[in-house]
This record gives sequence, structure tokens and C-alpha cells, in this order.
Amino acid sequence: MIEYYLLEQLIAFAETGTLSKASQKLHISQPALSKSMQKLEDIMGVALFNRSKSHIELNETGKIAVKYAKQAL
Repeated sequence: MIEYYLLEQLIAFAETGTLSKASQKLHISQPALSKSMQKLEDIMGVALFNRSKSHIELNETGKIAVKYAKQAL
């Protein structure tokens, strides 16, 4: 089962575009948000992000997940 806070965090990331800005908006640490996003990917069994050494962005699956997260909340 996906917990609501994970969906809220995913939406915050989508709205702000960075983990740093999303973590500030949510009043949590960036490492905690990063761990939550990895947890969400594990629960869903799919990759939601394209990651590079210093950048993370939603992939197409992630964009669809955001759409459904907004509907669910």
C-alpha cells in the first residue's frame, strides 16, 4: 500500500523540479525526501526518475505517476 505522504512528496517534487526545493517546501531534509522517492519506486516496482550524478528528473512513468497521485489525493 502506498502511503499518502509519499504521493504528496512526489507531487511536491514535480511542482518544484528539484529535491532541494521540494524538501524545503515539505519541511523535511533532502536525504529523507530522496529516501522516500526510492521507497516509492520500490513499492511501485518501476523507475520514476532519470538520475545522473548531480541531477534527478521525472521520467515518463514518473510523470504519469504524478498525474495519478494528484487524482488520488
